[in-house]
Amino acid sequence: MDKRILRKIKQCLALAKSATNENEAAAAMRSAQALMNKHRISAEDVGMSNIDEQRFAFGVNRIVNYQAGLLDLIQRAFGVEVVISRSFTGSDVRFIGVSPQPELAGYCWEVLFAKLKIERRDYVKKQPKQCKRVTKVARGDKFALGWIYGVSQQVKDFALSESESALVETYKAKHYPDLTTTKAMQRGKKANTGSAVSDGMRAGKKHSINRPVNGKSQQKISMQ
Repeated sequence: MDKRILRKIKQCLALAKSATNENEAAAAMRSAQALMNKHRISAEDVGMSNIDEQRFAFGVNRIVNYQAGLLDLIQRAFGVEVVISRSFTGSDVRFIGVSPQPELAGYCWEVLFAKLKIERRDYVKKQPKQCKRVTKVARGDKFALGWIYGVSQQVKDFALSESESALVETYKAKHYPDLTTTKAMQRGKKANTGSAVSDGMRAGKKHSINRPVNGKSQQKISMQ
């Protein structure tokens, strides 16, 4: 699909939508339709061109519950869909949605996940030496879940319109027809995790996700 032609069509559609004069709006719509007919571009093609996919290395064989929790938070905060892809060379996480949301979601994932891993690691190191490894891992996971909940208290869900949601689903059906769901792993179910969740919540509340203003990607996200 010629991006230059597609850009012209979008400009005409935008003008038709924003024009205050009926004649001007009608002329812009006719121009858009003429270009679409000439170049055999459908309305769905135009809509799908707004869907973006961003990929980031993940590097895990099986997802743990706190990792799934962070992905769910980002999914809700930025209105994107998350797909995890595995191969012989490793795994990656993919954010799918209306541009520029996937790019912003990916940026948030890289920054926030790095912070979480560091704070979880430091929390585990502080556990008593007599603790079994399984207990330390379980406490670290619970701390991470609390941390994510603490961050989420300051986040509002990003709502997509019905048409945008439909486009994302169409994209997924086309590019990922064999998607399956899997349950995240919960480690150390019987371990004594003490105050790990509340400790994590207090730590997570120190961080925030601020979305860009007026969709300006250069402002991106600020982390505190």
